[in-house]
Amino acid sequence: MTRYRLAAFDIDGTLSVSRDTVELDLDALRALKALDKSGVSVVLVSSNMIPAVAALKKYIGLSGPAIGETGCIIYWGGNEFEILTRYSARKIYEEILDEFSDYIYGSWQNRFRSYDFALKIRSEYRGKADEIVDEIKEFVEKRDPNIKVGFSGYAIHLTPKDAGKGKALVHVMKKLGIKSEEAIGVGDSIMDYDFIRYVGLKVAVGNADEELKRLVDLVTTKPSGQGVVELVSRILDGLL
Repeated sequence: MTRYRLAAFDIDGTLSVSRDTVELDLDALRALKALDKSGVSVVLVSSNMIPAVAALKKYIGLSGPAIGETGCIIYWGGNEFEILTRYSARKIYEEILDEFSDYIYGSWQNRFRSYDFALKIRSEYRGKADEIVDEIKEFVEKRDPNIKVGFSGYAIHLTPKDAGKGKALVHVMKKLGIKSEEAIGVGDSIMDYDFIRYVGLKVAVGNADEELKRLVDLVTTKPSGQGVVELVSRILDGLL
């Protein structure tokens, strides 16, 4: 029997086949279901729109909540949602589209978002991603003090400063009465450290950002979804 009561997982790059695709690793989904059935509450933590994260929770059949829009919204199940921000990035998002349309475009998910908005870099400019992100950060800092800019490798996210994956997960653990040492956090991007830093066992999949690997307790030998399968197997076998 594991001492852990909750395990929080990022989705893109972590539960997917690789970091180059959003196709989910079916073995990883089966592993999450097995972990949840063992008594460890599985929480999904994502920057994706809440309908996508909530649907994944529902159709896998997970007991834990789904955190979407980079921590702005929590879906508990049924008709129960919680909003954890007072702000929306919609206005600055529209201004960025006008200013940087040559380099970026809006994610199709934005029509289903209310608080956190996502931008994609055009394929011909992906080699200049860091430079473009820095320019957008400078643009936002001058115009909206309530919004921060993050880059996951998949998308640029405009997120209210009073929200975040970490704040949302802390809220979930407090509501469920789970201590940090009883929780596991798993991700692939340095952005995921925002929630991973609050748990007892910090894990990165084998192909995660090098910066994240340096900050965690455990790095799986396998990448992305297969790394999740590896981790869950160790937990269920009583090795963690």
